[in-house]
Amino acid sequence: MNEFIKNLKLAGGEILEKIPKGWHQVTAEFGISENGSVYIKEYNKELFLSEFVVVILDKNKIYDRMTDVMDQVETGIFVSGPSKTADVESFLVLGAHGPMRLGVYFV
Repeated sequence: MNEFIKNLKLAGGEILEKIPKGWHQVTAEFGISENGSVYIKEYNKELFLSEFVVVILDKNKIYDRMTDVMDQVETGIFVSGPSKTADVESFLVLGAHGPMRLGVYFV
C-alpha cells in the first residue's frame, strides 16, 4: 500500500481522509502499486468533466504489478492522477482533459 500511495502522489493524486462534499465519486475495481493507478470499470462523462474526483478503493484490492491483474481487465480505464498536458514550451495545464484534482479514499 505504501508503494501505491507514493506512486499515486508522484502522479499528482492525493489520499483523502474523507470524501469532500461536491466531488464526483467513482469506485475502482483495484489499484496497482507499481504506477499508483486505479482501474475503473464503470465510468461516465462526469469522471472526465468534473473538476474534482474521488476514487473509492478497497485497500485490500491493491496489487503489486499490472501483470498481476491483466486477466481482470476488460472494458475500463486506468487513472493515476489528475489530467495534465504541456505544450512544447513546457507550459503545464492541469484539468485539460479530466479532473484538476484526483483523490483516493480507502474503504
